[in-house]
Amino acid sequence: MAVLGESGRQVLAVAKEEQDSMDVEEARGKPKFRGKLYILSKDSAWQEAGIGHASVIGTGTNRRLQFKDEESGKILHDRPVFAQDVYQLQGEGERKTIIVWEDQEDQKDWALSFQDDEGSTAIYRLICHEPDTVEKKLLLPPKLPNLAELARKVAFVNPSQREAMAAELMEPDFLAELRETFHSAEDLSSHKDLGHIFQIVKRIFLLSTPALTERYLAEDVFDDVLGMLEFDETLPPEKRIPHRQVIKDKVKFNDVVSFEDEETLKRIHLNYRLLYLKDIVLPRALDDGAFASLVQLIHKNLAAILEYLQKSDAVLGCLMDKIRQQDMQSLLFLQDACRLSKQIAPELRQVLYVRMANAGLFDALAVFFSEAEQSCADNGAEVGVRKPAEHPAQHHAVEVLLLHATCHPAPLRNWLTKENNEDGRRVLRVLTHMMVQEEDQGVQGQIAEMLRAMLDPATLEGKEQDKRLDVFYEQGAMDDILAPLREKVREGSPQVCFAQQLVCEIVAFAVVKHGYRAKVYVIRHGLGQQVCKLLFAPQKYLQLAAVRVLRAIIGTKDEAYLRYVSKNNLLAQLLQSFERCIMPPALGTNLMASATLELLEFIRLHNLKPLVENICKNHAPLLQRYAGELKPLEMLMLKYQQNLEKEAFPPEQHAAGGPLDSQAAASGRPGQRRVRSPGRDDSAEDDSYFESLDDDPDEEPSNGQENSPPAEAGAAGLPGLLGGYADEEKDEASEDGEDQAEKPAGENSEKSLGHVSKRPRTTEPEEASEKPSQ
Repeated sequence: MAVLGESGRQVLAVAKEEQDSMDVEEARGKPKFRGKLYILSKDSAWQEAGIGHASVIGTGTNRRLQFKDEESGKILHDRPVFAQDVYQLQGEGERKTIIVWEDQEDQKDWALSFQDDEGSTAIYRLICHEPDTVEKKLLLPPKLPNLAELARKVAFVNPSQREAMAAELMEPDFLAELRETFHSAEDLSSHKDLGHIFQIVKRIFLLSTPALTERYLAEDVFDDVLGMLEFDETLPPEKRIPHRQVIKDKVKFNDVVSFEDEETLKRIHLNYRLLYLKDIVLPRALDDGAFASLVQLIHKNLAAILEYLQKSDAVLGCLMDKIRQQDMQSLLFLQDACRLSKQIAPELRQVLYVRMANAGLFDALAVFFSEAEQSCADNGAEVGVRKPAEHPAQHHAVEVLLLHATCHPAPLRNWLTKENNEDGRRVLRVLTHMMVQEEDQGVQGQIAEMLRAMLDPATLEGKEQDKRLDVFYEQGAMDDILAPLREKVREGSPQVCFAQQLVCEIVAFAVVKHGYRAKVYVIRHGLGQQVCKLLFAPQKYLQLAAVRVLRAIIGTKDEAYLRYVSKNNLLAQLLQSFERCIMPPALGTNLMASATLELLEFIRLHNLKPLVENICKNHAPLLQRYAGELKPLEMLMLKYQQNLEKEAFPPEQHAAGGPLDSQAAASGRPGQRRVRSPGRDDSAEDDSYFESLDDDPDEEPSNGQENSPPAEAGAAGLPGLLGGYADEEKDEASEDGEDQAEKPAGENSEKSLGHVSKRPRTTEPEEASEKPSQ
């Protein structure tokens, strides 16, 4: 096929020569798409075949390209339209005025040169693009006879054809015809056709195409789409939800603040429809891909809505003014905005919260924390509005403060602890009182979590940290928080018991995070004794809360804390509670026993000597009673014996340690160390021990040079951690003194201080036993 090249330039040249005459003809009212027809000769030169008008007649595969002479009306060219890639649109620059193609039947090259690019573009579109829309149509028209086949094709679509099918489903003609067919089937009460339509629309949302989903949830078609999704054949008719009636009668849009941006308002409505589709209409039918697509689309719209709220000073200012007037709907709008902000990126959420704080959020919320009794008026049972009497305003305000505290606590902490800020101090007092007196345990937990975020010094510098913590430790805020531990509470009050547990969590957090401030406060106010009273509470969770506080105090390994625990004998109450847990009928495997054993194991592993000594001295019978069953107790007693041995025989002076008293060790009580005879020091005996190793074992010891140590009362053997040799010494003690004198001096010195010489014996045992006594 001959394309533009040299021949094409010839066609352009000829076309330019005829331009003036063609303009004259058009001025006379001739039809458009007027041009010249050329054919490529055997000499590869373009020859003019005539001047006239081009047109495409017929439809589908029967389309033909015709060219009629403008004077006689004779058909100069009439050939079928071939495949799209046969035709090429050519020209100079942006003006594409020539169509060139090769006739696939007679193998001849043809060209059409048009007066302007409008005619060439129109004919080229008719030649090349109409077959795509007619011949390559994937879906049948959504008419009643085609619904079953259409449902099958939408259900089993090739992944490579998803985009093309989505484009066809979004066409206005297809959507309009589908809605018309739905109304016809509904009027005819054709349940079979309505079931097919339900399957079609359900599969449309399962294609997971965001643009297609948005189109079918648009304002103009949403009502009909919901109607199509009412006829779920998998549910009996009495259990099907009338979605159109629900949206019309039970859902009301409350315009709390005016959104001037229409696009943002559309996104708000679209997000509600997406949520309704995901949670109500198709929760059982959505697969992972479709669910993720809907969630992603919701997050995208949500980010755009919150970004508009953040950037619009007018909307934020209007919202804060209404909250100061205690408008319930404005408070609920703020609560929903803060809740939904958890779904966007943390950086964007922090920026939004900072903008809200700068707009006066905390001052506006302070009106809901009056120390006087709050009264919320009921505005009537308005459709779609929650009653304030059923949802106290303080609860919503607490959640808003908690969301701000957990994301970016600095603005709220600074406002609560700012000097000369009576509103901040009042809100802090009301929050601490609500944590004790509130009947809703969820609100109690929210307040405790908020206070813990306020007490977290991780984001504060040194000077700033002291300044903010002074409000809690020096100005009485901590006294209000810890009030439930000091007061006598009435029995059977669940909210007070839960408040005590929350306070224990706050105390444990403060002990770990606040260092010397918490240490001084705990010791000065006797907080440990108050916490340990909970060990005798009937509620197990209160007992465990007290154990967590003790674990936090001991976990610091601070000497002042350890002396405080030992001096006030706090572990005695813990061990009493522990004994009650493991005594019959208890099985000894409950959580309280496990927590106590973990604490004792921590004390042993880190060898906290004041506590090890306090436990083993004061509670030895308890430890001995259960040591055989509970390994941590046995190991704790062993650690105490090792500490005693190291105190009597410091490792820097005695590399091998020393023995325990045998009778004390056998009785199970703490052993006493062997006391050396007066006048004997360690250095002299050690020197004689090592000098005896250098003596010749064959030499007879001279008189007065025997090295046998004097026997000590009550020390028959040397049992202990290092082991003893009682049997050997007993045998040697039964032999005659003269027999002892004839033995080499080295043999007796080998057993000095309970240690065996590593030097091998030179005398055979049989020879030693056969020596006659003298």
